Amino acid sequence: MRKPLEGIFVVELTTYWAATTCAKFLHDMGARVVRIETPPRGDATRYYGRIFGMPVTNEENAIHDQFNGGKECLALDLTKPENMKVMHNMLAKADIFVTSTRYKGLKKLGLDWDTLHAKYPKLVMGHVTGYGKEGPLVNRPGIDAISFFAANGIVLDTRTDPDSPPIYPTGGMGDTTTGMALLGGVLGALYNARITGEGDYVMTSLYGTGNFVTIGFATGCNYGYQWPREAKTMSPMGQGYRCKDGKYVYIFLNEYDKFWNAFCDAFGLDDIRTDPRYCTQDATLNLQYRAELVTLVQERALLKTAQEIYDVLLANDVPSCLLNQYKDRYHGEYLEQSLANGYMIEHTYDSGNKVYLTQMPIYFESQGTHHEYERCHAIGEDNEALLKEFGE
Repeated sequence: MRKPLEGIFVVELTTYWAATTCAKFLHDMGARVVRIETPPRGDATRYYGRIFGMPVTNEENAIHDQFNGGKECLALDLTKPENMKVMHNMLAKADIFVTSTRYKGLKKLGLDWDTLHAKYPKLVMGHVTGYGKEGPLVNRPGIDAISFFAANGIVLDTRTDPDSPPIYPTGGMGDTTTGMALLGGVLGALYNARITGEGDYVMTSLYGTGNFVTIGFATGCNYGYQWPREAKTMSPMGQGYRCKDGKYVYIFLNEYDKFWNAFCDAFGLDDIRTDPRYCTQDATLNLQYRAELVTLVQERALLKTAQEIYDVLLANDVPSCLLNQYKDRYHGEYLEQSLANGYMIEHTYDSGNKVYLTQMPIYFESQGTHHEYERCHAIGEDNEALLKEFGE
């Protein structure tokens, strides 16, 4: 079955994972993607797996596979005129140019939007920046731990103890979120270019995307709301509780009154089921009552295993789970769920290492559930063929 973007040609000049994610999704939807890397080492993220004791060879590079599997790789030093000629030969035939190079760097190379649009009016350019196109922060270096997480308050305000150290943000999560935001804009611009014959410049930033995805909590700050929140000032039905087996059960919902009886059943709160201080959401707007109830639930949770509590919550259709660590996605029902939906695939490298690799979490009925491993190409692996195709 034909993929949605078959026939689309993408040139990618990226580092790290933000714009790279956008290009990967375009590839997985059927586009041809040629990724440009600077020799001799290429993108620094090729070696990221070493931090976790993983192989980073041409035959086995699990993290890099997930971001770059199936892309063609062309090693070019774009400071050399003959290589820039190859780049322009590709851009002349491309539908989309995806990059994360800072704007002043693009300008220096002659790959900025104004220059490219004048030469290739149908080309769509997708660009990830740290902070945006204008403003006082525009020239600052951007990386997701800083621009997405730290600058938007996530590092400090998602703690439940204001005196604890800042949280350690998940590496790359701001990148991948920003890359998916760019994807939406690029596809919109591509659609319009097909109608009008006119390409467009599409930009998103790590800071801007982080700003948007936190609006559910941050907007209240306009009215004086304060973060972070301690466990005893959080909603009793909006946090995790440690159980007697050391595991945590996590519950998060807004329909307090609807689920109050199920909450009482799960945590053994029958003695306060009708207590007016706790049994309605309005009552818990009183922070004293809220703190009292949270303390009581914390105590009752320690009398049961997490699974015992979770079983009752599930039976009553309460949004909840046993808190997982990263490693837990590779076992049990969550692994089964991922494999069934194509969120992950199982792959065994030649070394004998069996791993589960994450795939694009978008389903097309015309394609069905996708289970296909694609390896990342070595630096310059496709040089011979690509230089033959796009050279003088």
